[in-house]
Amino acid sequence: MESIFENLYVNRDLQGVLFSSVCSKYSLTRTELLILLVLREDALNTAKDIVDKLKLAKSHVSTSVRDLEERGYIKSRYEGDDHRTIHLQLCESAAEIVEAGREAQNEFISIICDGFSSEERRKLKNYIERMTANANEYLKNK
Repeated sequence: MESIFENLYVNRDLQGVLFSSVCSKYSLTRTELLILLVLREDALNTAKDIVDKLKLAKSHVSTSVRDLEERGYIKSRYEGDDHRTIHLQLCESAAEIVEAGREAQNEFISIICDGFSSEERRKLKNYIERMTANANEYLKNK
């Protein structure tokens, strides 16, 4: 089971290496890049959604969201009559960055799944989804 911990650490480092070139090119922090990638998923569009998905501190997300807004990569809006929740939306100016981030994510998957068959990839995806759900359930109850 120690290999699970090693996997977590090495994957975090690999993500850092792959994301660093994107972050450098666009003068972003890793947190800002992750936020842009999360916002491309239409269903996740509030700061709370980002905090919950990425397990980041609210203060880091708030700072990053403010910086991304100031740079014109995202905009905030209210939906309907609900003025309690601010929804975030990607701007067209972020499209190139998001695409570069997606390419880095795809390279990550390609590297870690090298030599896996389609069936093995499907099973791995299922196992990881179950492990993530288990961890989220545990954390929700804390």
